[in-house]
Amino acid sequence: MKKKFFKIDEDQLQTNRIKSIEKDGQEPVSRKKALIIVSSIAILAVTALLVAVTLFYTKPGSFLSPGNGDTPAGKEKLFDNDNKTPILESENIHIKRGKDSYQKKYYTDAITEFNEVLESDAGDQDKAIALAYLGMISDDRGEYERAIEFYSRALVYDKSNPEILKYLAVSYRHTKQYDKALENLKTALSLHPNDVDIRILMGNIYFETGRYDEAIEQYRAVLEVSPDNAKVMYNIASALMKKGDEFSAVEYFKKAGATDRIGDIAHQAYSRLGVIYIDRKDFALAEQYLKQAVSIRPTDPVNHYNLGIAYLRQDKKDPALEEFIRAESLSSGDNTMLENLGNVYLDMNQFDRSLKAFEKLLETNKRNIKILSKIGEIYYQKGELDRAYEVYKKITMLEPVTENARVAYLNMGNILDDAQRFDEAIEAYKKALSINPKDDAAHYNLGLTYRNAQKPELAIQSWKEASRLNPENPRARLAIADYYYEYKFYDLAEKEYQDILLRWPGLQEAHFKMGTIYYKRNQLPYALKAFQRTVEINENNELSRKAYINMAIINSELTDTEDSINQSLQMVQKALLIKPSDAEALLAFGVLYTKKEMTDRAIESFYQAIKNSSDNALIARAYNNIGKCYCKKKEYRKALQAFTRGIEEDPVNEEIRMNRKAATQAYERELSLDR
Repeated sequence: MKKKFFKIDEDQLQTNRIKSIEKDGQEPVSRKKALIIVSSIAILAVTALLVAVTLFYTKPGSFLSPGNGDTPAGKEKLFDNDNKTPILESENIHIKRGKDSYQKKYYTDAITEFNEVLESDAGDQDKAIALAYLGMISDDRGEYERAIEFYSRALVYDKSNPEILKYLAVSYRHTKQYDKALENLKTALSLHPNDVDIRILMGNIYFETGRYDEAIEQYRAVLEVSPDNAKVMYNIASALMKKGDEFSAVEYFKKAGATDRIGDIAHQAYSRLGVIYIDRKDFALAEQYLKQAVSIRPTDPVNHYNLGIAYLRQDKKDPALEEFIRAESLSSGDNTMLENLGNVYLDMNQFDRSLKAFEKLLETNKRNIKILSKIGEIYYQKGELDRAYEVYKKITMLEPVTENARVAYLNMGNILDDAQRFDEAIEAYKKALSINPKDDAAHYNLGLTYRNAQKPELAIQSWKEASRLNPENPRARLAIADYYYEYKFYDLAEKEYQDILLRWPGLQEAHFKMGTIYYKRNQLPYALKAFQRTVEINENNELSRKAYINMAIINSELTDTEDSINQSLQMVQKALLIKPSDAEALLAFGVLYTKKEMTDRAIESFYQAIKNSSDNALIARAYNNIGKCYCKKKEYRKALQAFTRGIEEDPVNEEIRMNRKAATQAYERELSLDR
């Protein structure tokens, strides 16, 4: 039973940029090193019941939504057709000069030329054009209200110019006056029904105001006129994504990419497809599209990062690491990217790289509690407990009586407990409790340390308090029951497990422990029933594997008929399906074959168990059984060799010593008869 290691709350993450990916088939990490650690095997099966505190953080292995140049990652960008200059033409020399200066971004010279037009006796159309250009200059400078004034004046001179109406709509869009923008665009469209730019702009404004059906209607009208317009294909795909029609969106992203081929639209479409397929857990297709995105724009760090995620999820760790390193080299100053890289490096056990990333982040804010917590986590995983302790101690100094300090004290207690500095660990947990006396997690961990410090009364008292504070969480009750079980107080343990199962009948570990208690008391039918219930709850985990083996042995002990032993063999086979080549299952096979008088096959199973085990006690038991099989065959010399190997593996095993002594006597009698 191990303490939960806690993380600093990270709610300040930009969750709109980052989406979590769950690992397929990920096994629970080691309790010794895990930074969110459960208390027992059973808790692995019912994690939702046992979470001590609700803490959000971005999981390693998350992907980033693709950005678009100046558009932040995760914020939607639509493609516009907004070339302003070609249609506003005039033979007026000042307009020509002004236009040339405008295109070169010599705005002061351009303004001078356009003002010359306004102060001259030029015609109304030329004055409208000059005012429109002055509006464009103001819009380019971000002076949107002034731009609106210039465009409005221009329309006084040329009321039916769809280009000026469109530019006015653009400035209204910039000021979020969407109704006025749409009003001007509808007027412009009535004057120029086939203008693609106007429809695209209308579609984009509908999109930005959440009117996705109307946006799609405008985009599709563009495709009727311009069927190969990649920008509109991309925009339709984005609108369909907003509507939740991912299937149709994917097809439009593919069309947009294929049509544009190597431009910005293709790059963005392939980036989006890569993220979609990561989200679908189709990592091979994600890899394919992200590679295309990278080939179009090799300097985009987000695509390299996401490609690394696609590789990582396929267990291609070396190419994944290469992509993460490349993303890091391309994203100088991007703290969100650096934080995600720190997390993913940590997930890959690249502790030094992870530490370097988080230390860079810390340079910008040395009081960043979240990053300090990550650094403490890295040191803990590396086994550098003294350094981890100092980091968490620093957090308590920066924020002495906050929630972050409480979490830090809990982690300090865990570290001190690992170092068997129990008195100091107890003090750390008490400091956490001084910040929040109702923290059931602190009481629970305190109980574990009291147990380790050989103070069982205080341990049980702490666990009872944890259970009182959080009666919906069974782990403190389990800790009490497990303590009684471990120290062979089986009557007390049985009562606790029974009470637990009345409240939480689906708690697999409690059923398993009950089965073990019944077996130790030789109450075999009750034991068999408890192990059967263990398997019913979850037939494919470690506890069910052990339960299958125990059921097989008990079943063969209850009745030793041919059918019963065959049933037991089937149970062991189920255990091997959960964990192929499992030494315990192979040992059980050997025992059952021995009961069937299939001695040679039993010996073969025992040797397979030895081959697949590093447990000295199990290996010794296997050699002991091999020796007994050879004794049955009256091959006493081979039996002696097996018993001797068993004693070498487990020198204190008296049963093997007695068996070797009996085999020695039988072998000597055999030798004397031969003479």
